[in-house]
Amino acid sequence: MQHVQQMYVKKFIIDIFSYLPSKLIPLLISFLWSYIFTRIFTPEQYGIYGLVMAITGPIVTVITEWAAQPIGRFYSEYKESDFQLVYYFILKRFTKIVVLLSIIVVLSSIIWGCFFYQNYLLLIIPAGLSIIFNALSSLYMPILPASLDSNSFRRQQIFRNVFRLVIAVFLVFEINSNIAFLIWADALSSIIFFFPLINTIKKKIKLEKKIVKDDIIQEHIRRFYNYGFSMMFWFFSSQLLNVGDRFVIQYFLGEKEVGIYTANYMLISGVSGLINAPITLAAFPLIMKLWLNRDEKKMVKVIKDMTFIFSFISIGVIGGTYLIAKPLTIISLGKEFSTGYTVIFPIVLGLVVWQASMLGHKGMELKECTWIMTRLIILAACVNLILNFLFVPIYGYEAAAWVTFASYFLYTILIWYKSKNYIKWEIDIVKMIPFIVISVIGVFISNSIEIENVYIELISKASLFSFFYLFLSVLYLFILKKYRIVNFNI
Repeated sequence: MQHVQQMYVKKFIIDIFSYLPSKLIPLLISFLWSYIFTRIFTPEQYGIYGLVMAITGPIVTVITEWAAQPIGRFYSEYKESDFQLVYYFILKRFTKIVVLLSIIVVLSSIIWGCFFYQNYLLLIIPAGLSIIFNALSSLYMPILPASLDSNSFRRQQIFRNVFRLVIAVFLVFEINSNIAFLIWADALSSIIFFFPLINTIKKKIKLEKKIVKDDIIQEHIRRFYNYGFSMMFWFFSSQLLNVGDRFVIQYFLGEKEVGIYTANYMLISGVSGLINAPITLAAFPLIMKLWLNRDEKKMVKVIKDMTFIFSFISIGVIGGTYLIAKPLTIISLGKEFSTGYTVIFPIVLGLVVWQASMLGHKGMELKECTWIMTRLIILAACVNLILNFLFVPIYGYEAAAWVTFASYFLYTILIWYKSKNYIKWEIDIVKMIPFIVISVIGVFISNSIEIENVYIELISKASLFSFFYLFLSVLYLFILKKYRIVNFNI
């Protein structure tokens, strides 16, 4: 059993590096996006863009996630069974429903805009197109990591982000510096890359010319519905945790503060992809394959090791982010936006604990008890809303960032506590403490560097911290391996 455990954890480490390019390049694109457009648009204009994105995200979630989650969750199971054709018919039916829901939402928005918000029609139309094609892409994308196809996933993630930036730059510089063109860029890039995605998915679902009785499809589709609908509420609540603070900031402080907060949030959003790559892309497909054998004891140990590896990555990211937040924003954002650098550290803290909870609640997903996850995320979202209304009017948008971290932390603690009733999420805090100590010392030493040139300062601090943290952390991992304190191959 130990050999199998090592095999899966080693595969997890390899997959992290396999998926890393698909996250590093979007991180660079996120930086370029912020660098360019915060120098063209005012905080008020960028705030409008941030609010539009905050609206379209939850809409796509509601339209799609009830279907996308079971599509990704059950892919491996149905691929290895005699019901692959059933899976195809369910996917086909879900596609029709998602298209219908998207069209209804978009047409309703356009009609509503024509009557009440004529000035915003230039925003509503591209946002509507973005909703339709992002919804369809969100439905199919989970199949790529579920099938362990890192190459196709990389291509989608990398080239779509690149084209989005290129289209936005062309529209803004060649036609007009209108904030609506940023939304048009998202819509056009989602349309362009939807069709290659469809072709890839078709190749993965090999069909035989068989007739499947409708009662068999209905029997299986109920399972998909039961799993998916509770996950829809979970994803909607997670979206509120992610973007709900924008509306509170807008209500109390105005669009300018929303713009500053959004620009800094988007600047660091690439780090979110860097953090979640080990979890959603590398860990989940391997955990799904383990689940096929229903060996819970093995899964507990593998998830524990994956959590330990994730702590090594994320603690380094937290330390590095704290160190370079201010010079990074000075370089990346326009002068009016860089004052919001104080939100970056709590945002990254929140993203780390949030992604860690994804490993913790996997047992509830696998046992199809997603209702408990939904209850906990709704509780966290309610706490988030209450705390934002209490503290944002007093302490400003920085409070929103810390409240988001507190809400994510609350959800993570609740998941850890509840996991003992499903597949226990074991966290070896003691083994993680050296990573924290190394990171803190690295920040303290690197922060002593003071150089007038902000570019050289950022590179010097980041380089010194990275070398210090990686060298001592890897040394620590080898010591653990040597004395057989950990069982995976480094």
